Amino acid sequence: MNEEQLNLVLGTTFEPVKNAYKFSTRMQRDEIQRIVRIFEITEKQKIKNKLFAIKNLATMKVVFSNN
Repeated sequence: MNEEQLNLVLGTTFEPVKNAYKFSTRMQRDEIQRIVRIFEITEKQKIKNKLFAIKNLATMKVVFSNN
């Protein structure tokens, strides 16, 4: 989902002068915070998976080099 779609779904408006979003209800703010947390968790999982893949690759190289 891109930023425009999120704004449409959540009913938020962008205030260009203040460079901030305006929320009309607390529920909208909470929903935005939930979405941000999901994106942060996803990014952390990507990093963790990359590190795990690198570790596995290094282990495979060691095993194959010994044989």
